[in-house]
Amino acid sequence: MIPIIPVSDHAPTGGTASGLQNPPPLSLYIHIPWCVRKCPYCDFNSHESRNEIPEQAYVDALIADLEQSVPKVWGRKIRSVFFGGGTPSLFSPEAIDRILSQVRMLTPLEYEAEITLEANPGTVDAAHFKGYRDAGVNRLSLGIQSFDNRYLARLGRIHDEKQAIIAAELALTTFESVNLDVMYGLPQQSLEDALADAKRACELAPAHLSFYHLTLEPNTPFHRTPPSLPDDDTSAAMQEAIEELLASHGYEHYETS
Repeated sequence: MIPIIPVSDHAPTGGTASGLQNPPPLSLYIHIPWCVRKCPYCDFNSHESRNEIPEQAYVDALIADLEQSVPKVWGRKIRSVFFGGGTPSLFSPEAIDRILSQVRMLTPLEYEAEITLEANPGTVDAAHFKGYRDAGVNRLSLGIQSFDNRYLARLGRIHDEKQAIIAAELALTTFESVNLDVMYGLPQQSLEDALADAKRACELAPAHLSFYHLTLEPNTPFHRTPPSLPDDDTSAAMQEAIEELLASHGYEHYETS
């Protein structure tokens, strides 16, 4: 390993950020590209893990990449770290701990940095959650998508309603902060069913909720063979009803994407 010392007053002057008086902080994104099964709506860089995941070799490669990249951003603190995918919760807590240990060693990671890991309800248990927390993860983002088994099946998800609730409750008792991802505008979904998912999410009372309208992205099975989706008026009614419900539970709407 290249012995790179974290940023100090004696940091090299050739880095990209060296000419800035007060360089802005950075967010570090770490991609874990494997999934148990590729969802038909997903256009992210993710791949089904048909064989054993080369966890150790991939972590080695991530660390090597970090070592090469650090000199380009001398003087810039790391405000947040985000493990996305794919399904980062397929990696062991030991692998996540090793990655974060190197991040701390090689970068000026802020003491109270937000460290998020995405998880699939079908790939986690209490031991994994505790291991991720002990490694330094302080925020978990859980891909619920729906609490209704009918829609979970249509989305190709590997978990069911029961697993979603168990995973959410475990996360809420383990991590400082939890986000739940929920989708609406799903194949053959009614306004009432979309609102039922939103109500269930609010009942769990996580710190953060992300609601996404299903989109048919190019180069996905859903795009090639579109399912029957709610019409525009129904989708708009879903969004309005969900926004009103979340506001009534104290959630502040701050972004639309």
